[in-house]
Amino acid sequence: MFVYKCPKPILILFFCLVSGISRSQNLGDHDKVVHTLDSISNFVERANYLLELIEQESMDNDAVAKLALQYRDSSLAKKRWEEALMFTNALGTYYIYQSINHKKAYGILDDYQPYVNFNVDENQIALFYINYAEASTYMQYYKKSLEILDEGIQFMEKQKDSSLYEFGYAYLKAGENSDKVNEISESVAYFEKAKKIFAHQKDTLMYLWAQNGLAQLYGKNGLYNRAQEARGEVFEKGTAIKEYQVVAIARLAACNEANRKNDFAEELQQIRMALKERNHESDVQGIVDILTLSYAVSTYARNGIRDTSDLYKRELVSKIGPHINNPFLETYYHLAMSWNTLANNQLTQAERYAQKAHKGVKGTLEAQNIMRSELLLANIYEKMNNLQKSLQHFKNYARMKDSVNNVTSRRRFAFIQAELETEKKDMEIAQQRQDIKILDAQNKEKTYWLVFGGVILVGGSGFLWLYRNRRFAEKEQELTEKYSQDLLWQQEKEREHIARELHDSIGQQLTIMSKKARDTDQKELLQLSQNTLEEVRMVGKGLLPPTLVSLGITGAIQQLIYTFDEEYSIIFTLEMDSIEGCFTKDKNVNLYRFIQEALTNMVKHSQATEVLVEVLKETNCVKLLIEDNGIGFDYEEKHKGQGLGLKTMEKRIRMMGGTIQIQTMNKRGTSIIANIPISDA
Repeated sequence: MFVYKCPKPILILFFCLVSGISRSQNLGDHDKVVHTLDSISNFVERANYLLELIEQESMDNDAVAKLALQYRDSSLAKKRWEEALMFTNALGTYYIYQSINHKKAYGILDDYQPYVNFNVDENQIALFYINYAEASTYMQYYKKSLEILDEGIQFMEKQKDSSLYEFGYAYLKAGENSDKVNEISESVAYFEKAKKIFAHQKDTLMYLWAQNGLAQLYGKNGLYNRAQEARGEVFEKGTAIKEYQVVAIARLAACNEANRKNDFAEELQQIRMALKERNHESDVQGIVDILTLSYAVSTYARNGIRDTSDLYKRELVSKIGPHINNPFLETYYHLAMSWNTLANNQLTQAERYAQKAHKGVKGTLEAQNIMRSELLLANIYEKMNNLQKSLQHFKNYARMKDSVNNVTSRRRFAFIQAELETEKKDMEIAQQRQDIKILDAQNKEKTYWLVFGGVILVGGSGFLWLYRNRRFAEKEQELTEKYSQDLLWQQEKEREHIARELHDSIGQQLTIMSKKARDTDQKELLQLSQNTLEEVRMVGKGLLPPTLVSLGITGAIQQLIYTFDEEYSIIFTLEMDSIEGCFTKDKNVNLYRFIQEALTNMVKHSQATEVLVEVLKETNCVKLLIEDNGIGFDYEEKHKGQGLGLKTMEKRIRMMGGTIQIQTMNKRGTSIIANIPISDA
């Protein structure tokens, strides 16, 4: 979590306006200020006038914001785009960071979005994208925020101005939000890019925010050693430059990790340190204060230290008022109050706060907070002797925890595997380039000889040359096709081999280790070995789906459809005949992978609400139909591109001797039709 620090000119402009109205203690003074502002035609002079008023007394900030919004709307009506944009940015800054009314900020910025391209001031445009994305993030519209950031990054890349403060911040925010939508590799890339830009700008504070985001990402995905290493730099450098807000937020992330690892002593130590750090003045003290107090109230209550929890609860209640419209802070506040009232056996209040927290995060991508609210409700209802509700919420918690652990394990495995293979791929690419150069030289030599022979033999030799080149091209295409098919078969065999090795070797050793740990009462070793065994099993399932062995191809496909139906908010309909015995074992694996890849592509890209899968057995063949009602795509464009998805799917069907048709158009859904001849198993 990071709070954007607005450039001073915008704050000066806005607070000049605030201070100007501040001296208006009655309607007459207010009208004089408005009259003076209206009489100044030049926007720069108007800003100077507002600057003179900044030394006046304080006033009602919401009143000045309302007046500023009127000026913004008036500027839009008169098509004074630059002036309207400056007022929009000032209002966005005020409602995001001072008033903490993110819904209002999002509305104002969203209203201006159609007009942003009418502007030429790159600094104001860059600031608009940042404010707009920030407001979307606080409203928990993470995918919307990523779309805005991508657009902003494209704009700033075109400017080729690495000195823009917003340039690095856009990558930082994209890193945070990519993590929230479970795109770990993209998130790491964004954070590293942000660090590079801030290092170039010599902005140590923003560099530390990016480093802290990277540490949180590693911790969230179970890479605790990397997280600790990255966070150590934040603690050391943040304290050295006295930027304590980033240190406090890093402490809260460490507190979260300790809680996930059930290391309660470390959790308490980190929250104590965070409470010390938040006492220092900073630009975002209010937000850091609320977060730290919320964590403290929850942590001490969960650990049975009620007096300390009550102490910080009173401080939290006294400070939450200005931030109550912030969905992000409100969630942590309600969770904290619920844990505290539960610890004090005030069950009705605990239930009310927990339900508010659950309602706030339901439907968002905040998996950890959803799990916290489910577990909290399960504990509350258990104390209220409402065992049915307690069991239901605990089931929700357990199901989601299993899902999150599975996703985390897959993401961690994929990320580490990608890192390990990067160097290998670079070497392979270099070797391939060298091979291509050799082949080019050899082909040129052959061409020279053929041309020479054609000159000598004229017509007959020329015909022979053309014939040989054509045959060479056909042979090359055949070899390429065979190589692709062999590669796919080899991948499946390698997956099966690795899966069996994991089960027969590593799995058995971990089982023995678990038994020895249990016999010798080594609880930590037992927990570690059991967790590792579970991760190995999850990896093995991904490499070789066990349902193919236990249920057969028909049952495996049915189970695959049920799994997709449970995991995604898409209606999956399956109509299937039994196809047991229709194909060999290798072809069964190939058919299963084909359907899996097709459904994965639809879930990721189609934006569909319904998917139909038909598997029909006829006399000599099996007919397969996969159809969605999504947005479709340009088939020719995708097929000519560098993506391997469609080409791999087509090759899988051809490997089985079948035919495939893909029918799709933009905004008209997609149909995949395949006919596969039956072969004896």
